Amino acid sequence: MASPTAEPATLWRNPDFMKLWAGESFSLIGTQVTVLAMPIVAFMLLNASVAEMGVLGALARLPMVLFFVVGVWVDRMRRRPVLIWSDAGRALMLATVPLLFLMDLLTLWWLYVVVFVMGVLGVLFEIAYRSYLPVLVPPEHLGEGNSKLQLSDSLSKAIGPSLAGVLVAARSAPLVILIDVASYVASALCLLSIKKKEEAPQPDGGGSMLGAIRQGFSWVMTQPQVRPLAIATAVYSFFDIGILQTLYFPYVVDGVGVPAAWVGGVLAVGGIGALIGAWLSVRLMKGIGPGPTMLWSTVVGNSALLLVPLAGGPLWLALTMLGVAQLLVGLCAQVFMVNNITVLQTSTPRELTGRVIATIWAMGLVPAPLGALVAGLLGQAVGMRPVVLVAALIGALVPMAVLALSPIPKMRTLPEAPVSA
Repeated sequence: MASPTAEPATLWRNPDFMKLWAGESFSLIGTQVTVLAMPIVAFMLLNASVAEMGVLGALARLPMVLFFVVGVWVDRMRRRPVLIWSDAGRALMLATVPLLFLMDLLTLWWLYVVVFVMGVLGVLFEIAYRSYLPVLVPPEHLGEGNSKLQLSDSLSKAIGPSLAGVLVAARSAPLVILIDVASYVASALCLLSIKKKEEAPQPDGGGSMLGAIRQGFSWVMTQPQVRPLAIATAVYSFFDIGILQTLYFPYVVDGVGVPAAWVGGVLAVGGIGALIGAWLSVRLMKGIGPGPTMLWSTVVGNSALLLVPLAGGPLWLALTMLGVAQLLVGLCAQVFMVNNITVLQTSTPRELTGRVIATIWAMGLVPAPLGALVAGLLGQAVGMRPVVLVAALIGALVPMAVLALSPIPKMRTLPEAPVSA
């Protein structure tokens, strides 16, 4: 007979996890609406140039350099209050966009401020959220928890861009952002209702910030099954998140000839793939192991990136190529993410969780702002198509090689969680 204090056999019966999941789901759907609406506000309503779009993308990603610092803060604080205040701050900041639009005072410079502040609060939320999950669920349920959370991410990518596309077609992009404001409020309320008490973080000696950052970075770089993940994602970040994603909207609209209102539909196909990927992730992890799963999801997903610069010809053919790329990239990204974060959470000492996750995220995302600036400058100078082609090639092939030549393909089971650093 099971003990009265035994953990539930499934997270469906864990009310605190369900509240976290519900809040994150609301927030993700709203965020995906803004992902499409914000560049449309800049590009179509405020007449931003390609170079200015690059600056906007760079400022949105610049706060990623704070990952190292934020990881130390999160390890020294309770995570739930951090999550709640991050949601509240983002709701207030984002609400200024439709307000200023209605007052005819919205400028590109204010969008720069908004995306930067939203990025800072987003970094704080991301690290605290990834570090908070092991507080709510036992190690044996981390894979299930990450899969469910990534499923929400997938649903948001399917629902958010489609909803935004329909509303943006009516030229209401700034007002569409109010959906995201409401989603952050809903997320904060869900987090406030969680009942499980979070223990105070273990003291780390109160050493210098630099020393604490170095400790997390050193742990990542000395783990043979973690280091390749950090290196591969750093390359992918610069070329895909930095260059390819920054130029995606103007490239698809002006370079390929896809109507702006249809871009949301193309992105929604990626959401469908992500749904499938989130469903497959734990099954593949248990079936062939986390290592082979991460390798092959990288090979398939990155290969699909090459369809983006090759898209062209009749509109139906271009849409098909872009849609297939979104489908495969979305599917493989979710499979990789669930396995990647589960490996990190199970292998990292609890007192280093924030710093280690921050290190991985920083190495994977800090190159993005530089990539975004390069995208704007090169796209203006030599044209978008050659820049997109080179970014897709390098961003696809290098991560494949890094993982294939590492111990990752031999990782058939999840590493055991150590007791201490």
